[in-house]
Amino acid sequence: MNKIVLLGTGCPSPSHIRYGPSTLIFTEKHKILIDAGSGVTQRLSEFGLAPSEIDVILITHLHSDHIVDLYQLYISGWHTGRTRPFKIVGPKGIKKFFDKTVEAYADELNLRVDWEKRPNHEGLDINIIEIDNEFIYEEMGIKITSIEVQHQPVEPAYGYQVFVDDKKITYSGDTRYSKNLEKASKNAEYLIHEVFVSLAFNEKRMTEDTLKNVKDYHSTPKDVGTLAKAANVKKLILNHFVPPVFDEEILKAEISKYYKGEIIVGKDLDEFVL
Repeated sequence: MNKIVLLGTGCPSPSHIRYGPSTLIFTEKHKILIDAGSGVTQRLSEFGLAPSEIDVILITHLHSDHIVDLYQLYISGWHTGRTRPFKIVGPKGIKKFFDKTVEAYADELNLRVDWEKRPNHEGLDINIIEIDNEFIYEEMGIKITSIEVQHQPVEPAYGYQVFVDDKKITYSGDTRYSKNLEKASKNAEYLIHEVFVSLAFNEKRMTEDTLKNVKDYHSTPKDVGTLAKAANVKKLILNHFVPPVFDEEILKAEISKYYKGEIIVGKDLDEFVL
């Protein structure tokens, strides 16, 4: 059965309820991961999928909460029997980041390889594709297209449009209101969108500029509801909540002022049939 699985719906603030951002597109022939937030391998295990079964990881942007567990996926995939290269697609800079990460662990990895003598050496090969303007993948009933979104000063940043047979899913990544995302989401079965809920000012952790700037490069409830309405999406799934703890009913009520369709406050390990 084809499905979307929310593996992590949190943000950089740690939460035992909402792990770091990561979403699985699961079909009979494809296992595609979008982002690699903290705890993704544990959530994959809870879902019942080994890291070795992931075909490709699509990275939206180079903020730490979206890429922190890439190396864990790399190593745990090898440990669980991956016999093909570890494949990543992402923005310019992802190759430098991952090469440096592997370099940092090189002594430890070489010791493991020499001592453990696992047979699947090809599982340690790496295939990284950096998006240049647009990424398009089409194979065996699935099509993926990158969507450039607005997360400046982090750029480039991408969302993704995924077609599974005749069903369209769009994934926002981190973004302000994005016309590109609105266009790509037109009549989508599901729009999976981040949301900045609120942040209470705390002078030990932030300045007034912190509050303003964090809000500025995310989408407010009004932004999310307005985009979902303009795109005429069938269902709106909220994820990547800033902060991870909030009043769900208040959030839904605020978004429903602008979008009258079904609003789902995503939770880790929620599944949606395609």
